[in-house]
Amino acid sequence: MTGTKYLHKAQLALVALLLLPGAAQAGALYFYEMASASESSYGGAGMVARANDAGTVFTNPAGMMRFDKPEMLAGATGVYIDAGFKTNANNTATGRSAGVNKRIVPGGSFSYVRPLNDDWSVGISAGNYFGLAIDWPGSWVGRGSTVNVALLAPQLQPTVAYRVNNWLSVGGGAALTLGYLSEKLRPDALAPGFPDAKTRISDTDFAVQGNFGIMLEPWDHTRIGLRYLTETDLDFKDDPQTSWRDPVGGALGDPSTPLDLGVTMPQEIQVAVHHKLNDRVNLLGGVGWAEISQFGRIQVDIDDNAIPGIEVNADFRDVWNFGLGTEFQWKPNLQLTAGVQVDTSMSTDRTRPITIPLGTLYRYAIGFKHKRPDSRLTLGGGLTYIYEGNLPIAETSAGTAGKYSNVALWIFSFYGKW
Repeated sequence: MTGTKYLHKAQLALVALLLLPGAAQAGALYFYEMASASESSYGGAGMVARANDAGTVFTNPAGMMRFDKPEMLAGATGVYIDAGFKTNANNTATGRSAGVNKRIVPGGSFSYVRPLNDDWSVGISAGNYFGLAIDWPGSWVGRGSTVNVALLAPQLQPTVAYRVNNWLSVGGGAALTLGYLSEKLRPDALAPGFPDAKTRISDTDFAVQGNFGIMLEPWDHTRIGLRYLTETDLDFKDDPQTSWRDPVGGALGDPSTPLDLGVTMPQEIQVAVHHKLNDRVNLLGGVGWAEISQFGRIQVDIDDNAIPGIEVNADFRDVWNFGLGTEFQWKPNLQLTAGVQVDTSMSTDRTRPITIPLGTLYRYAIGFKHKRPDSRLTLGGGLTYIYEGNLPIAETSAGTAGKYSNVALWIFSFYGKW
């Protein structure tokens, strides 16, 4: 093999290691519970039709027209992931059969609604709805794919809503997004006689995502919400830092060889219904769709005339979600909530990368809201348990084969609204 051919093969191999596992795993699905601290009380059920706190600034801007006085919502959220990994008889890679490091990933959100008059309202929200951060032990068997990855997209979103008539409102916002991508991996030597590498990529990018909502209230006790998130592109550029070099003195990590990654935040549609059954019980339901297949197509450019731009396709599928929930007024100042939801899997056992412990998501949520006596303050909290079960992974190019066992996520929050 000539030095030039070897260089090109090495570059593309590193691109595959970096992209297919890394960028995809960190946010293959939007996490409803990170949009607003109150969402973990419902698990996403009926999200775009509730509009019963300031979190509607993001979940459905049109819902702001239901407020006749200013309201603020602020809270903290934590995510705990339990995903142990075990190799099988087909594994040829070396390392520990260790899963995801067990730790709590913190988050927070803020929303504010202010009515201007009977026909107009404005609002603003801050949070991180897209992405996740995960790491693994440095000696685990899949370290050639990743040991640490974060794909985050915190957003600041100003919104405006307008009442068309007494049963129809519309709203929209521009989510100002700061995308952040960071990944570290330790791939095996790409040629005999070379040591294992330590490789890292990191960059930020700015984008704007459109958020549009409709709220219908055809009857006194029923409202229907529709929310659409636009597709948005994040373009990450970096000179990957690596300890590895090829025989002719070049490779990713050489300052003369930058890497350009194009990642798509997918478009999403959510429809939901909120119905007041009686003075104590409200019923909720919803369905949604997200174009995750587009997220799995990552555009790659290496600044080398001999290597044209390519598209790395993780072969993801679009996902659907279906949810049901309820609100129960147990006492005058205490409301209890619950929700269940199923999100279809973005990948199959044949295509699931090792760094994506995500399959079909079964969400179970409970929560409470307690209004302080003689006060404008309401305190609330929620817990969502997401169960995925056993998740076989596609065998990697480094020879890692196995499955994640009894994968589960816990998302909890505590918040206050004024």
